[in-house]
Parts: sequence; structure tokens; C-alpha cells
Amino acid sequence: MNDEDSKKDCEHLAMPQSVPRGLLRHLIPRLLKDADMTGTQIMQEFSDRTNGEWNPSPGTIYPLLASLEEDGFIETVKIEGRSKTYHLSDEGRKRLAHIIKLRKGGVGHKTGLGPKLWEQFLDPSERVRFHIHWMTHTIEGFDSLAGTLKSKDRQLLLKHLEEINLKVSSIIDTLKSGGT
Repeated sequence: MNDEDSKKDCEHLAMPQSVPRGLLRHLIPRLLKDADMTGTQIMQEFSDRTNGEWNPSPGTIYPLLASLEEDGFIETVKIEGRSKTYHLSDEGRKRLAHIIKLRKGGVGHKTGLGPKLWEQFLDPSERVRFHIHWMTHTIEGFDSLAGTLKSKDRQLLLKHLEEINLKVSSIIDTLKSGGT
């Protein structure tokens, strides 16, 4: 068996889906808050925003759109052939605003559960690469946000980055000294 065959045989064992079940139900209304979209556009938006790393299937998106519509969260605004264009209903806007107010926009504790659990099963060298990947991703995210933040959020981010900087400096000192 060559390396390519071996790689194909193990694809199903690669990193498990890290998107928590049910998250799409919250993300789709957030997308439709700003623009009317078709199911195809919604799938493309998820692909674009994740650089192609997450491509929800039509078998996931369309039943969810039907459920959100049935629940009154979204509504069809245009039908062209088999294509429907959806938007967030007035009731959906109210419910979304309520959810955001209750959650204060935060879903971090739920979205982090999959990676936290996955990390527990990695060897130490795999953990290093895992954390470097996520730390790099997070730092790039902060960098792209920094210029767009309002003063209050800038101060909050600055405070937390300064605390993180102290911790990182301590880890660097420990690594340089050879300590544990």
C-alpha cells in the first residue's frame, strides 16, 4: 500500500468535526441579519469564511432552513425555479436580538469544547502543534480585528493581551532556562 492509499484509508479518522451540533441554527440567522441569501449562498458564505475548511452540505442546510422558516425565524422573500431567497423575519430579528443580549454575543465556551476534548487524546508533541495552530489563528484574528474595534473593546482586548503577554513571557523564560 502506498502513502496516498494509506492517507485515503485514514481520511475518516482525521480531525473530527469541530463545529458543535446546533451551531448552524444560530449562525444562519446571523448571516441573514445583514443580507437576504439563498441556501447556496449560505453554504458558499460558510466555505468562504472558513477558507474552505467547513462546507456544510445541502442535506444539512436545506432541512435547517425549512425548520427555521417553520419556526418563524426566517421567511422566503423570493422564489426563482427551485431557488428560494431567505431573510430574517421581524420575529427572527427580535429573537436574535434577545439571544445576543442574553449571551452577550458569546458562544466561545461551546465552540471550544470539541478542540478541548480532542486535545486530551493527543500526545505531548501533537499538543504543541495543535496549540501553535490555534494560537496563530487567534493572534491573526486579533490582528484583523484591532483596527475595527470601538474604544471599550480595544481596551478590553489590550488588557487581556497584556495578561497573556505576561504568561507567554513566563513560559519563554521557563523554556530558555530548561525548566519545567
